[in-house]
Amino acid sequence: MKKKLFLLSSILLLVATILWVNDMLEPEWKQYQVEYYEQQLKAVEKELQSTSNEEDKAVLEEKLAKLRKPKYEIKQILLKGDYGWAQQSNGQKTDRCMTCHIDEAKLTASHETVVKSFPFDIYGCTVCHGGSGRSLDEEHAHHGIFKHKRAMRQRLDHADVLFDMWEEFATLSLEEGTEWASFKDRTITGEKAIYLGSGKCMRCHTGLTAPHVERWKRVKFESFNVIKEAPDYIEGDEEYRKKCYECHTTGYNKETGTYEEEGITCEACHGPGEVFATFMDIGKATEGQKIAKITPAYNKCGGTEGCHRSRRHEMRVKFFRDSKKYDDYEWFKPKYQRIMTEVAEKRKSGGDEEGYDPTAPKHNIRFVK
Repeated sequence: MKKKLFLLSSILLLVATILWVNDMLEPEWKQYQVEYYEQQLKAVEKELQSTSNEEDKAVLEEKLAKLRKPKYEIKQILLKGDYGWAQQSNGQKTDRCMTCHIDEAKLTASHETVVKSFPFDIYGCTVCHGGSGRSLDEEHAHHGIFKHKRAMRQRLDHADVLFDMWEEFATLSLEEGTEWASFKDRTITGEKAIYLGSGKCMRCHTGLTAPHVERWKRVKFESFNVIKEAPDYIEGDEEYRKKCYECHTTGYNKETGTYEEEGITCEACHGPGEVFATFMDIGKATEGQKIAKITPAYNKCGGTEGCHRSRRHEMRVKFFRDSKKYDDYEWFKPKYQRIMTEVAEKRKSGGDEEGYDPTAPKHNIRFVK
């Protein structure tokens, strides 16, 4: 009996050893690389047959030689951040997703809306998709994964999910001092959030926060209309006007030179409303408020990039000083002259019974050369 048990145990141990060795020599991830390199090999061979240029042929033949002897290996990204035992983590955070998802061109094409802002080799994959980046077998690697955008959006049931992702973005960023609020314009998919326009906000907030809304509508919302009346804006070319768009429009895109809305409207400070407006529409106004009230990163408001920075109107000063048609301080007057005219007219009409008009500016402005 003992001999039989020993024989059975030996057979089981031998089978387990063979399976283990086979798994080591032919791991699950290797099949994806084999398939990828075979596809690449066929594509290059086809391209080589159709080309007649000798230089191109030499390049393709060199590429072909490498593809005929591919190197199958684990590929990984070591991510920035402190994930040591003290933080109840398993040491250096690693993404090995590209070991199986090896076709970078295909990945780039399927992530075209985010890859420029979040390169794979810096941010990895799990920051958006979840799962276990360190695992190499599909079952463990895909555990808890959010495969598509729909799955990502479905997990957004409270604001903290988004805050955690923004914080992770800030941790992974190579720019020192990056604040998590810098990513306030990003949705749970990593894409840029959509600007919905102040009309969407006004549906509720005209009544809910009337004093705040009326004050901004009267001054900041109208700022671009004031700018459009300015001589330097009228006479300036499009490059000059773009400097105005940066601060006096909402949702300005430097790359395209376009903006979402004229004036400094709700989303200029609260950020694009796609995410927090969705929360409010589904009855989770408190969660939406958490996002809308997040203070933008310092450089978004002041610093060297924001609108509230010193010397932001130097180009205007230069225009009027160089011009012989206008007063040196003409650039400073239009906005405040309009406000002062409104105040004068209201005072002339009597205001309220006690002569107090709550909508009038609480300051006096004098222009001194």
